[in-house]
Amino acid sequence: MTADTGKRQIIKAMAVIRRPRDGALLVSESADPLFQRPLGGHVEFGEYALDTVRREFREEIGQELTGVQLLGVLENIFGWRGGTEHEVVFIFAAAFASAAAYEVQEQRILDNPDRRVLWRPADAVSPPLYPAGLPELIAARLS
Repeated sequence: MTADTGKRQIIKAMAVIRRPRDGALLVSESADPLFQRPLGGHVEFGEYALDTVRREFREEIGQELTGVQLLGVLENIFGWRGGTEHEVVFIFAAAFASAAAYEVQEQRILDNPDRRVLWRPADAVSPPLYPAGLPELIAARLS
């Protein structure tokens, strides 16, 4: 973000993981303001979005992914902390390589212990799920 404009462009990659037994969605939770989103992060320069989701899951919760497939791309422009953000988010569907990973109810993110990872019930409507358009993408592509 440049100090003089308050504008920032962001490319992210996230993976939607649903727990097989109940369809719950793995999300990270931010508290200020309260919202949830799938795990993932910023695509580094020269890195493919597919590689980003694999790297982010290793860094954030120490898990490997399998069956990673692109669901779609979402684009949003929104106000955030006094500035304007323009994000492009590659959304992937994936599964955990280890079945035991589905049994962890909640954990702190390894590289950001102020945030936690938990299972969001499939029918949850609150807190908000971001990025905008994600619930509709999931409904259209994973139902």
